[in-house]
Amino acid sequence: MSKMKEIDEIAQGIADVTKELMEDSIDWQIADQPVNGDEYKELHDMVMFLAIEKMYMSTKRKYYEYD
Repeated sequence: MSKMKEIDEIAQGIADVTKELMEDSIDWQIADQPVNGDEYKELHDMVMFLAIEKMYMSTKRKYYEYD
């Protein structure tokens, strides 16, 4: 197995576990919001998107700071 494929599999495993943990965390963080059904799913999806965006931007900033 190539090194890149091995690294990709590790990254995929981390992504899968992290997504699952984030979904659970978002559930309890937004539990007191006055939304149900489709509105709950939309709120959940938006929080997930924003959290991932913030993590990505944080990583991107650190990457460019080291150049």
